[in-house]
Amino acid sequence: MKSFIIHELTKEKESLEYNLKTNIHLTLVLVLSQAIDADVQVVVRLAGRGASVKVIGLVLGRGGHTITIHTEQIHEAPETTSNLLVKAALFDNVQFSYDGVIRVARAAQKSDAYQKNENLLLSGGAHARSDPALEILANDVRCTHGSTTGKINEDQLWYLTSRGLSISGAKQLLVEGFFESALGTISDTIQ
Repeated sequence: MKSFIIHELTKEKESLEYNLKTNIHLTLVLVLSQAIDADVQVVVRLAGRGASVKVIGLVLGRGGHTITIHTEQIHEAPETTSNLLVKAALFDNVQFSYDGVIRVARAAQKSDAYQKNENLLLSGGAHARSDPALEILANDVRCTHGSTTGKINEDQLWYLTSRGLSISGAKQLLVEGFFESALGTISDTIQ
C-alpha cells in the first residue's frame, strides 16, 4: 500500500510520528515557507518487513527566525528502506539547525537507509548547522548520510545578471534550481 502526504509546517512546535507496517510505502513531503520560528520533530518507525519511506523536506527561511528540524528514521524490521532529503534555502538572518539519526535495530538486517541535508546560504547573516548520525546494530545493512552547506556560486550569479536578469531575479532562479532536484523526486513518486 502506498501513501503520499504533503505537510505544510505552520506551527512553532510540531511533532509528527509515523509507524509503517509490513509493505507500507510512504512519501512524506514537509514544506516550511512561512517566516516563523519553528521546532519540528519527525519520527518514522519502519516496523514491518518491506516497509519504506521517502521524506523530502523543503525549507525557505526568511527574516531573523530560528528553524530546527530533528528527524529519526528507525528501522526495526528487516528489508526496510528509508530515504531522507532536507533542503534549506536561507535568507536574511535565519538560523537553521538540522539533526537527524538513522537507527537500525539488530533484527533489521538488509535495511537500506539514506539521509542528506543540503543548505544554501543567501546572505551573510544566514547560518546553517547540520548533524546527521548513524546508530547501527545490524551487520548486513547499507546506511549513508551526508551534509552540504554553501553560498550561491558567484560565477552563476554573474552569468545570469550578464544575460539581463536582476540580481534578485538571478538569485530566485538559482534557488528554484536548488529545490528542483528534490521536487523531481516528488513527481517521480506520484506517477
